[in-house]
Amino acid sequence: MVIKPLASLRRKHRIFSSAEHSTGNQGPVGEIVMAGKKVPMPERISPQLVSMVTKPPAGIWHWETKLDGYRILARIDGPIVQLFTKNGHDWTKKLRRIAKSLARLPVHSAWLDGEVVFQQEDGIPVFHMLKPAFDAGQTDDLHYAIFDMPYLNGADLRGEPLELRRQALEALLDCCPLEQIRFSPSLDADPLQLLANCARLGLEGIVGKRGGSLYTGERDGSWIKLKCWNRAEFVIVGLTRSAAGISSLLLGVHDDAGRLVYAGRVSSGIDRISAQFLSVSLVHLAREGSALCNPPQLGRDIVWLEPLQVCEVQFAELTPAGKVRHPVFIGLRDDKPAAGISLETDTDLP
Repeated sequence: MVIKPLASLRRKHRIFSSAEHSTGNQGPVGEIVMAGKKVPMPERISPQLVSMVTKPPAGIWHWETKLDGYRILARIDGPIVQLFTKNGHDWTKKLRRIAKSLARLPVHSAWLDGEVVFQQEDGIPVFHMLKPAFDAGQTDDLHYAIFDMPYLNGADLRGEPLELRRQALEALLDCCPLEQIRFSPSLDADPLQLLANCARLGLEGIVGKRGGSLYTGERDGSWIKLKCWNRAEFVIVGLTRSAAGISSLLLGVHDDAGRLVYAGRVSSGIDRISAQFLSVSLVHLAREGSALCNPPQLGRDIVWLEPLQVCEVQFAELTPAGKVRHPVFIGLRDDKPAAGISLETDTDLP
């Protein structure tokens, strides 16, 4: 279950350069290219979306570790490598070293789907280290775990079964080992046992992908996630202070009507170091009055903030009033817009 660190290669390339050789038409990569529908290179691809479920459904499912990082899609078109967030923002300049590594793949054109993570020495991803790494421009040690390949060398693979896409992806990455790049493997075990193992390792959970499913770019129930505990994104709408600095963050989410509603506050997980980091990150967002439609009466001084910064919080449950119970601050994230933050709802599949 432990994610193995990637092998280190010498740093030779200083520019984004595409590989000059091709995969040809032999082996799994060539077979799937022959099967895929031939179309021009798409400018954008919508990522496959994941539904949250409470229990493993019936049927054939392939299970992977849920990676605790930022969803990134890579577009390779000749000598040009671009890296996009789930919402389509170009982060190539923020992830130059990963882009340089991907430029060495033996392909003419491709779209890859994966997760950028910060790995500890034991290989376990740590989410809270991502935001500081990006803010400091120190992303050279981040890794890219790739789990799908919707397009390759002129062939649109979105209409091909999951197993064929992943077989070709694994073959491609095996034939050209790259620094900071790895394949996200399937885990051949009972999903409930996998979930228990993830909890022991401090991982977030597992992702299941329905056997034979296509890459539709929608939330169609073919990709699902089971979490070891409740975790969600919230908008930071305010903060409270103590003598030591920030003591808690006030949280908000958008309801079905698009209103920003109060979801509680979090203080656990905010240590001295993270409090200092938060002070620097949030000071410019101070505003007069609350952006909430139902601001709380906490009986203490509150610094209200523009609702622009998103954070991730772990919690036991939501109260009937919609407040988080026993929340723990995990970290800030810049890959999701605050305007789109609402609570996920579980979907139990048959």
